Amino acid sequence: MLKSMTGFGRGETATPNGKIQIEIRTVNHRFFEVSSRLPENFQIFFEDKLRAEVAKKIKRGKINLSLIYDNPRKSGPKLIINKDLAHKYKKLLLDLKHSLELKDEINFSQIISFPGVISVEEQSKEEAKLWPRIKSALDKALVSLVKMREAEGRRLVADILKRKTLISKNLSVIEHRSKLAVREYRGHLLKKRKELSSGKINLDKGMIELEVALFAKNSDISEEVTRIKAHLKSFGETLDQQDEMGRKLDFIAQELHREINTVGQKTNDYKIAQLAIAVKGEIEKIREQIQNIE
Repeated sequence: MLKSMTGFGRGETATPNGKIQIEIRTVNHRFFEVSSRLPENFQIFFEDKLRAEVAKKIKRGKINLSLIYDNPRKSGPKLIINKDLAHKYKKLLLDLKHSLELKDEINFSQIISFPGVISVEEQSKEEAKLWPRIKSALDKALVSLVKMREAEGRRLVADILKRKTLISKNLSVIEHRSKLAVREYRGHLLKKRKELSSGKINLDKGMIELEVALFAKNSDISEEVTRIKAHLKSFGETLDQQDEMGRKLDFIAQELHREINTVGQKTNDYKIAQLAIAVKGEIEKIREQIQNIE
């Protein structure tokens, strides 16, 4: 199903000490790009995992993900005293004191200044266990996001198909008009021949037919019309696909624009030129919509 690159999703899950809330916002972008805002210490454990899970559901777009861990019981880092290590340091100092025959006393500040006697307990182990809860909140946010992107995608498809229908109708008129244009040009030259003949200036009918043939050749748009029809068919088939289609649709739209532009340049008929301008306008609007398709 075609999806828009614009969307929003939110998910929340409870933890033993509080709750986790995840919000995801996406906008159109040429590539897949994730920017995340996570609590301290969460980046090292969860940033890559979050990105991998998001990539399973989103193929293209700029994604802004924020995670809030509301933990009212969260306390500051714990200080750990390694008593065994302190005793070892004390024994070593006493042995050194006796061997050097020193009289200075060994005090508390000396012992605690040694590495490892007092350390800060990391909270990361506890936070690392939160992944199942985080993934639950993320899954809810992604479900909500994808649902919104699909709904917007359906609106985009409806608008694109409406414009595709208008292009097809105008193309039919252009095709019909191109055949009439040659006849009208021939009729115009014959009329001029008659007017000039009355003034005793005779134009060779063979020259008129040659001029008509050159006009028909130079203004022939049958190949461009055939290619436009083929591109419109490919456009419709692509919209029915399930895979990522934004880039392919954009390429087809570029080809449509190139062909109709050639039609406008080749024609000497005012009505066809006006219709070509109208078709280009519809293609431009389609391309604007395509920019937001995944």
